Amino acid sequence: MLLHLGLWVLYATVQVVSSTIMLTNAWPVLAVTSVVFAFQAVIFYANAEWLLPRTLEKNKKTLWIVGIAGFMVFIILNRYLILYRIYPVVSHVAPPTFDWLVLVSIAIWWWFQAIALSTAYWFAKVSIQKERKINLQKEELNRRETERLRLKQEKLELEVAYLRAQINPHFLFNTLGYFYNKTANSQPDVAEGIAALTNIMRSSLKKRGPDGMVSLEEEIEHIESLISIYFMRFNNNIHVEYSRPDNLHGQRILPHILITLVENAFKHGELHSSAYPLKIKLNLDESGLYFYINNKKRIGPKEISNGIGMEYVQRQLENTYPNKYSFEIKDTDLFYSLSLHIATTEITLHDQLLYN
Repeated sequence: MLLHLGLWVLYATVQVVSSTIMLTNAWPVLAVTSVVFAFQAVIFYANAEWLLPRTLEKNKKTLWIVGIAGFMVFIILNRYLILYRIYPVVSHVAPPTFDWLVLVSIAIWWWFQAIALSTAYWFAKVSIQKERKINLQKEELNRRETERLRLKQEKLELEVAYLRAQINPHFLFNTLGYFYNKTANSQPDVAEGIAALTNIMRSSLKKRGPDGMVSLEEEIEHIESLISIYFMRFNNNIHVEYSRPDNLHGQRILPHILITLVENAFKHGELHSSAYPLKIKLNLDESGLYFYINNKKRIGPKEISNGIGMEYVQRQLENTYPNKYSFEIKDTDLFYSLSLHIATTEITLHDQLLYN
């Protein structure tokens, strides 16, 4: 706004000075020129901000020509009224000698300046807007490419971490099988724990569906195996309230999400309080899976944790279920709870035959 005002003042000053520099009484010319500039500004902005966006911008050239012709008639009539009707009455002087040719030619000159400048201004404005739009599009493309590369790098890092975790897995499972066979008869509870642990670890090697999902039933089985392992570790001297739906409706889910949250609760929760048991609840309806955990915080030594479990869960949820999940954590001095809702999808019979 201030830039426009300054340019108009500079433009008017140059015109007025050039018109009055040789006159002894410059006030009449100054007054008329000031009014003329007011009409110049009207035509300038009417053309640049109103007419051009509605005509040339929409490829209506004929309509634009009609519009600027109307502006020319407007400025001719106004110049006539100012010079020959209004100015003589206000100044109490005789009107100048009337000459249509002079009147029209001068009016057209002022009209041409207003139209030329406003059209050039409009084209410059449109060009700048297009340039900004192109730059914004480039920035968006660069942002998306950067995001794509970041996700690709994260995927690669996860794959590398996954491969590191698979170092000689057959040796590991063979060893666990050996311990299971050695304890099956003499210590059946230990053998049961080894079998549960083997089941959980074997899931990381299992072939998944084409979308990277596993059956919800399988994920819940791993949670139950983990719960049973902790009961064995503490000789059943822990308190856990666990509930799950009976009918899973053939749902599928991203693997290792739920069991990571359960494992986190076992690591940091108080398990020996009957008044505040660890609560693990799963519910399934038409909108998806609802998962809830609540535990009292453990006071004293806790199991060693690298802290990447929750970060992994949140990153995987965002990558796999964008705008299709809600994850809320409430962390107080005494209690820790989380609630998760995921929109799950059905497994087809084809997927079940291939990947289960």
